[in-house]
Amino acid sequence: MGSIFNKSDILLPKSNIDMEKWTVIACDQFTSEPDFWDRVQATVGDAPSTFHMILPEVWLEQVDEDAAATEINGTMAAYLRADIFRTIEHSFIYVERKLRNGKIRPGIVGAIDLEQYDVRPDTTSALRASERIIASRLPSRVKIRRGAPLEMPHVLLLIDDPSRAIIEPIGDDAKNMELLYDFPLMEGCGHIVGYRLTGEAADRAAGAINQLAIILVGDGNHSLVAAKLAWDEQKVTLTGAQRRNHPARYALVEVNNVHDDSLEIEPIHRIIFDATGDLIGAFIAKHPNALNGEGAGHVIRYIDRGMPGAFTICDCTVGETIDLLQEFLDVYVDTHGGTIDYIHGEENLETLAQRPGSIAFFMPIIEKSALFTSVQRGGVFPKKSFSMGEGADKRHYLECRTIR
Repeated sequence: MGSIFNKSDILLPKSNIDMEKWTVIACDQFTSEPDFWDRVQATVGDAPSTFHMILPEVWLEQVDEDAAATEINGTMAAYLRADIFRTIEHSFIYVERKLRNGKIRPGIVGAIDLEQYDVRPDTTSALRASERIIASRLPSRVKIRRGAPLEMPHVLLLIDDPSRAIIEPIGDDAKNMELLYDFPLMEGCGHIVGYRLTGEAADRAAGAINQLAIILVGDGNHSLVAAKLAWDEQKVTLTGAQRRNHPARYALVEVNNVHDDSLEIEPIHRIIFDATGDLIGAFIAKHPNALNGEGAGHVIRYIDRGMPGAFTICDCTVGETIDLLQEFLDVYVDTHGGTIDYIHGEENLETLAQRPGSIAFFMPIIEKSALFTSVQRGGVFPKKSFSMGEGADKRHYLECRTIR
C-alpha cells in the first residue's frame, strides 16, 4: 500500500483572477446566518469564484439538490474550458493562515489516499475520523462529487507532533520558496499566504507525516466521507490498473499540527429552534448524573428562551457528556418538534439565542492535548463535538485538483 499523504498537481487561478472573490469559506459554516451567505453572494457576483462551485448548507432546504449539483459541475467544467487555472506540478503547498486573533496557523496542502481512510469507529487505520458523521449531510456532497471534474479542499487533518518538528520549521525557509498567493480573505476572515513546497523539505515533511501512527480528520469529516463514498462507487467500474492511479482515489487536504500555538480546539455548540416544553428539566430528570447548577464535572451553560442557566454532568468523560446531551436532544426534537443546529463560536450562539423559542447550549471544552489519546482509547467523538477555531477561521476553498 502506498503513502497516505502525497504530492499532487494542484490548480490555482491565474494572476488575472480576483483572489478575494475566488476564495470563500467552507459550505458548512454559518448555517443559521443566511445574511452571511447573502453578503458573500453579493460580493462575488458573476466573478470566477469557488462560491459558484459549492452548495452552502444554509440553502439546502431551498434548492433542488440534483439541479444544484448539475449546475455546480457545469461551472467547474466551464472554468476548465476557460483556461483560468495554472498548474503547480507534483508539489505540496505550505500555507500560513493569519487568523482573526493575529496568530499564524501553518499547514501543508497535499493529497491523501482515500483507500487508506476509514471512518468506522473501531478502525485501526492510521487515517481516521475524529467524530461520528451526520448521515443527512452526505447526500448533497456525494451528488456533487459524483460528477465533479474538480475538487476543492476544506478538510483539515491533525497530526500529533508535540516537538513541532514537522510543519513549523518549514516557515523558517519560506522566504526562499516560490510565493503562490498572498491576499486577505473576505468578510474579515483573516489573511492567507501559500508557497510551493518541493524538494528535500517536502520529502522530509511527507515522510514524517506518513510514519505517524494516527492522523485525524479535524475539520471536514463529512466532505472527506463524501469523497470516499464517491470513490467507492466509482472504483467498482475500473480495472485494477485504473484504480491504482485514478485521480478520484485521492483528495486534497491541509495538514496541521494539533500542538501548534495557533490551533485552538473549539467546542461546537447546539441550539434548538422552536423549542417546546421543559427540555432542561426533562434532561436532568432522565439522567441521575446531571445536576442543576455548576458543580464537579462538565458544566454546560445554556440560554433557555432568554433565561440563562447551567447544569453539570458528573462522572463522565467530555465525550460521554456530549454524547448524553446529543442523544437526548435528538430524541426530544423527534418527539416534541423543533430543529437542531450546530454553531461555531460563542458570540454567534449568543446572537442566535435571542430568537424567540430557542434554547442554546454552550458545550464543554475538549483539551487538545488529550484529543489523540481519547480517540485511541474510546473511538470517535460524537458528531459535531469540536472545531478547529471559530467559524471565521475555518478553511476556505482556494486550491483545486482535477478528479476526472
